[in-house]
Amino acid sequence: MWSRYTHDALILAQCTDASAEDLARRQQYPERLAPVVSDRVCNWYLPVFDNPFYGGLMTIFRLADHMQREFGIASRFLICGPTDTSRTRESIGSTFASLSGSSVIALDTPTATANVPFADYSVATLWTTAYVLLGVKNAGLKFYLVQDFEPLFYPAGSTYAQAELTYRFGFYGIANTQSLKDIYENTYGGRAVVLDPCIDTSIFYPDESLRPRSPRRLFYYARPGVPRNCFELAANALKLLKERRGDAIEIVCAGAQWQPAEYGLHGVVRSIGMLPYAQTGDLYRSCHAGLALMMTKHPSYLPFEMMGCGAIVVANQNDANTWLLRDRVNSLVSPPTATCLAENLDFALSDAPELEAIRAAALETIRGRHGDWSRSLDVVCRFMLAVGGDE
Repeated sequence: MWSRYTHDALILAQCTDASAEDLARRQQYPERLAPVVSDRVCNWYLPVFDNPFYGGLMTIFRLADHMQREFGIASRFLICGPTDTSRTRESIGSTFASLSGSSVIALDTPTATANVPFADYSVATLWTTAYVLLGVKNAGLKFYLVQDFEPLFYPAGSTYAQAELTYRFGFYGIANTQSLKDIYENTYGGRAVVLDPCIDTSIFYPDESLRPRSPRRLFYYARPGVPRNCFELAANALKLLKERRGDAIEIVCAGAQWQPAEYGLHGVVRSIGMLPYAQTGDLYRSCHAGLALMMTKHPSYLPFEMMGCGAIVVANQNDANTWLLRDRVNSLVSPPTATCLAENLDFALSDAPELEAIRAAALETIRGRHGDWSRSLDVVCRFMLAVGGDE
């Protein structure tokens, strides 16, 4: 069971390392910033990725785009590993025109890492990239975009310890929820700003005419092999639900490529793999309810998007996410057992009149605080300017 973990942890222990000197070194140099804001450059340290159009990666590019358009701050994207830089540049520019001229550099050799160009701002975006940024000496201000409590991606052990240490590196935090900001400041002594998660309202909006009267449709964000998404609990809950409702419901899964038959779900769910980002809104609008489970400190973007499309969100109890998900108010929050989840899903797919009030409250939650990316991104940019003495 743990052999694969040990294999990966041994590699990470060797590749992501730091000395006592590294940890003691001063990290912030505001005096190095270019006097004129529009002359400044931001280096973004990213892991290797295939698709830039989902969740956390889109948030990174949205922030870089906002910095470029509103403040004139240019971006470089430093990929911490081997990558096709031309293809990556093309992918980013196809969605964010302001970033089409940005440099993309592969940090795939020690020489490339040692020769990172100077930047006024540098932002780590995953715990492994924080180790790369820790060793960079020709930087002005260093930041850490924290989009989840990443130690919980691993069992208590070597990799958990390495990931947790990054919160003590002395970088300014950009926390993707209030809960993450509280952790970064209160547990690890950092200073951070909240980057409120938002949705693209041109993609995620309600249209009840797309929801069929019958069968009732449920969406499930399914990623076998990603423990924090509780696939095993969900799979058993969906079996119970299907036994109860039969052909009166349709369960559609997306989020990863997998075969239902391999997990005993043949005839229970239909898996459609990965959808293009722009098509996900149509899928959510066609569903009466959506199941999104998360055991770490961030709810993921799925609840925001589904709430914005008018689907009733069913989620697991998670104290870190009560600021967003309120049981029987704007969502259904379930104890983490298969039977409890099945019962909540059954209710979400019913004709109960109180569901309309929940659906309306969910839409108001999104419109009130999570429907305006420009406001949220502007707060972060002004924080970055302020810690450098500009505001």
